[in-house]
Amino acid sequence: MKRSENAARRCYRGLAEPLTERHVQAVWYDRDLRPDRLVTRDGAELRVLHPGEWNLGPGPDFRNAVLEVGPGRRRVVGDVEVHLSPADWERHGHGRDPAYGGVVLHVTWMCGPDPATLPPGAATVWLGRFMTSRIGFSPEQVDLTAYPFAKLPGEDRPCFRLLGGNPDLAAEVMSAAGEHRMRTKARRIAAVLAARPREREQVFYEEVMCALGYKSNSRGFRCVAEAVPYASVVSEPDNAEAAVLAAGEFVEWTRGNMRPRNTPEARLRAAAQLFSKTGVMYLAEVASFAPRAARDMVGLLTNLGIMGRGRAAAVVANVVLPFALAEGRVDEVPEWLPPEDVSLPVRLMAYRMFGRDHNPAAFYSSNGLRIQGLIQIHRDFCLQVHPDCGGCALAKDLAADAATM
Repeated sequence: MKRSENAARRCYRGLAEPLTERHVQAVWYDRDLRPDRLVTRDGAELRVLHPGEWNLGPGPDFRNAVLEVGPGRRRVVGDVEVHLSPADWERHGHGRDPAYGGVVLHVTWMCGPDPATLPPGAATVWLGRFMTSRIGFSPEQVDLTAYPFAKLPGEDRPCFRLLGGNPDLAAEVMSAAGEHRMRTKARRIAAVLAARPREREQVFYEEVMCALGYKSNSRGFRCVAEAVPYASVVSEPDNAEAAVLAAGEFVEWTRGNMRPRNTPEARLRAAAQLFSKTGVMYLAEVASFAPRAARDMVGLLTNLGIMGRGRAAAVVANVVLPFALAEGRVDEVPEWLPPEDVSLPVRLMAYRMFGRDHNPAAFYSSNGLRIQGLIQIHRDFCLQVHPDCGGCALAKDLAADAATM
């Protein structure tokens, strides 16, 4: 133990300003700060092709990092977790959390023994020993307000060069991606309805419940909807809240750093009120998504303060419209949908495609269809392993179209 404490002091030597985990995350993320040459605890050279996508939600700090390890440059793809001390891994309970099973690299500032519960094969880098050798380095030099979105790669992304100065083309690309996303969701719902022709209301109820669970807990909310079917909710409205909360006790929830109003229990209470005290099933019959009609749908969902406008808009986009498309009540995807909350993938895509200084309202944040389009583009292209964007099919297609004009 004494040896570990001395090593920690050596790592901090020369740092007068307080250093936080956020500083270490910024150093790892920013190649202008990150040392060019890194060596793992086992002595293998580590090359960072892509530091990963900065994750502001539950789970590891960086997703989908791309690394090369050792003299053979073995490529490793996975998650990266950052701490001040190696002991923080156990202190934060990551060894017992399956969300951290994909971690391939543990980046720490201080030196120390590897945690016993690191995933098999995960490497460790003590970043502090490389940084403290830099003359004049201090945490004060790291502008924490610039991460993760204000700090962009040194060179422009191919999509930015093609779209950043062309808002009309950008709008066309986002809308096309949004329409594709809506029709893909509609095809899935149509298949479910075909397989369960007598359960139309239950299917709609399950889809709304999934949307109320957000991405991290959508499966858990579907399980609750299956355990407490729609027929039970409407036949015993006074017991709806107790029933869904009881069913929720058998679900393993993802919690992370949630606000009190966003805990699974709070959302389940809201869901019970929505289906027992409002006319929400009207949304399964709508045949118009004109702007006024869409705003009225959001108003219905927010009427009792059950959910915010952003989540209500997400329900309209992810459930109500695809359901109507699946049943043929509408044929065309509208050009405008109510704007939902702007998520991490949306902001990341916007900064990559339009640059740091773009106006979000002019490009996407006032139109839910474009927000959905950015989510789809992120999923279809940026989640693929293209650290340098060199193999991006979207950029290639846009460049080919520009060449023919």
